[in-house]
Amino acid sequence: MHQCLMRCGFLVSRRASGWKKSGFTLIELLLVIAIIGVMSALIITTVTNAAADARRTLAFQQQVTLQDALNAWIAGNSSGTNTLNTARALYSAASTDIAKLDLLGSNYLHNSTYLHFKSNSASGIQSEAMVKSGIHLTFTTWSGSSYPTVEWQ
Repeated sequence: MHQCLMRCGFLVSRRASGWKKSGFTLIELLLVIAIIGVMSALIITTVTNAAADARRTLAFQQQVTLQDALNAWIAGNSSGTNTLNTARALYSAASTDIAKLDLLGSNYLHNSTYLHFKSNSASGIQSEAMVKSGIHLTFTTWSGSSYPTVEWQ
């Protein structure tokens, strides 16, 4: 029976087929290392981009928060006995972005938000996310009919 299987090609010894009793070849090992390297490079890029996108999204939300506070400040300072010209004069008197942030203060911003911006703002208005992204916010001038806004720089 064993001879029949050998003649039919079912049983072939390792020595007869040229197989060696060893582990991986160098080429197989290098191929696996290359595949793992490519996969980890893709994962690292994806994670890095996700972190940058999260910082930009947070910075945009903080811009909206400051714009809402500015709108509330203008509404509060141009109502009652005050006029829009009074609010414009107060806004224009604050010559720097930090001074304009101080106008909003903790009356129109949550105290922790105000202190967070205040502590991270060396030039322009910045939060920690904006410092890492290399951007800052500025208040535009309020002249004539143009309404002041908060913009990225």
